[in-house]
Amino acid sequence: MGLLLVLRPPQPRPKSLRRATRAQRRERRHADAEEWMTAQRRGWVLDVEVEELLPLVDSAGSSTLPVLGQLDPWSDTVLDRRDLPQLEAEVERLEAAVGDDAQRELVAAIRKLLMCWHVEPDLMLHCYGD
Repeated sequence: MGLLLVLRPPQPRPKSLRRATRAQRRERRHADAEEWMTAQRRGWVLDVEVEELLPLVDSAGSSTLPVLGQLDPWSDTVLDRRDLPQLEAEVERLEAAVGDDAQRELVAAIRKLLMCWHVEPDLMLHCYGD
């Protein structure tokens, strides 16, 4: 089970493609695939195993982490720029609770994703659960 963290531009409300032509559906899938490839190239995608993240969040005090403690691995969440300072503070608390190399790498990867967010302030952090 995983949690996918992706920096993306604000997304418009999805339009129903129920009455779309095949060409319109194909065009939309092509645009989505291109956006994901660009995000991966720029380092805006982080695939996190929940089995690695949850023990770390628990050891850092999940009830006192308003952002990371509330992420649900079975649903989606969108964080905007206003959540960034709180998220950075929570990552520092995670760093203090690191117990092994795998957790240290996870915290470093999350920190790298947040640094990318500083460079691209117009993006939002989308968290997609399984």
